[in-house]
Order: sequence, then structure tokens, then C-alpha cells
Amino acid sequence: MTNIKNMLIGAVMTVSLALATSAFAGSFGVGVSGNMASVTAQGSEAETAAVGTETENSVTSTGAGNKFGFGSVFAEYNFGDSERFTLGLDYVPGSASINSDTLSRTDGTTDGQNPAIQTGTVKANAEISDHVTLYTEIGIVNGVYGKIGFSQVDIDVKQDNSAAYGTYPDKKLDAITLGLGYKAGFGSNGFFKLEGFYSDYDSYTANSSSTEANTVNADLDVVGAKLALGYKF
Repeated sequence: MTNIKNMLIGAVMTVSLALATSAFAGSFGVGVSGNMASVTAQGSEAETAAVGTETENSVTSTGAGNKFGFGSVFAEYNFGDSERFTLGLDYVPGSASINSDTLSRTDGTTDGQNPAIQTGTVKANAEISDHVTLYTEIGIVNGVYGKIGFSQVDIDVKQDNSAAYGTYPDKKLDAITLGLGYKAGFGSNGFFKLEGFYSDYDSYTANSSSTEANTVNADLDVVGAKLALGYKF
């Protein structure tokens, strides 16, 4: 996805420069938005453990998901008299759990030679936080616009071990966000936006801190809708 993302960033910046040099009029806007979103994740963990004199490899796959509401603040610039091109930045404060319930697993071993290897209970979840999106909106007709955004988010792993599983590190992931919305003004300087969006995040891949060299890989997607209210200067 990195190559596609770099191509899209280059295309957006080219259009931005072209419009900025040809359009002297425009407006600056700030606002807040309320969002409802559904997050889904599909992941797998590969475990490598010593059993007697042999090495056992196993892969556990699972899915996770959650629905939540959140707010954001944004600032944007609308280019030209018609304001059909917008470049903006959106920030989501706070955090949200990727899964609605904490995942739990209890393992045990009957191998007398290795009675303490990966025996016990592990509980895990993850949160997304500090979500930032650089976006562009291109007007189509009658207030309808298409949106392309480039996001970064922190993945904070929440893990509780009663065994020697090790833990996984927090990471920052990139994402491409696509949206379709409707924008209109009210009053002298107010405006609102109704928008549906989809975000496709890079895979989370990491090795655990345990001596067993476990690895995890997870894909994260978010689908949602927002209502934004803003003021133009």
C-alpha cells in the first residue's frame, strides 16, 4: 500500500500547487465534527515454543471489532471563488478500543521437562489514539465532494500476562482514507458537512518480547459517518 499512498500524495500535492498558483481567492475554515465508526480487525499470532527436545509452531487466527462515537477538530483552506478544492487537517483526541471485549486465552502444558513454558493466561486488547488526517476534498456538483486523506494513528497494545508470553510493542500506522460527502453553508459564514468514509490501515506486524519469538500480524479497517460544523473566515 505504500507505493499507492506515495502516488496519491504526489498527485494531491501537484493539484494543490496548481490551484494555489491560479486561484487567489479562497477562505479559511475551522470546525468540529461528530463521528460514528465501526472498526474491524483480522489478525493471527504465530507461536514458537519448545516442547521437550522439539520445537512446536502454531498459528492462531481471530477477528475483532467495535462500534464507537468520537469527536474531532479540523482546519482547512478552500481554494478559489467557487471553493471546489479544499486542503485540510483533522485531529481526533482521545482513544478507542479496537475490540469491544478484551480477548483472553489460557494455555497449559503437560510436558514435565518444560512445565513453565507459556503456561497461564494472557489477556489482550488494543487502542487507537492520536489520529491525524491530512485530506483533500474535490467538489463534484451541487455541494457533493469526493475526499482523499492520509492518516496516522497510534496503536497502543494493552496486554496482561500471567505467563512468559512476552508483550507486543506499540506502533504508529499509516492509512488511506476515502470519503464521499455533501457540503453547504448556513448563515453568513457557517457551513456543515455530511460524510461517509472508509480508512484502510497498514498491517500491524511485530515480534513479542518473549524468548519464544512469537509474531503477530493484524489488518485494521474503519467505516464511518460524520457530521461536521464549521465557520469560515
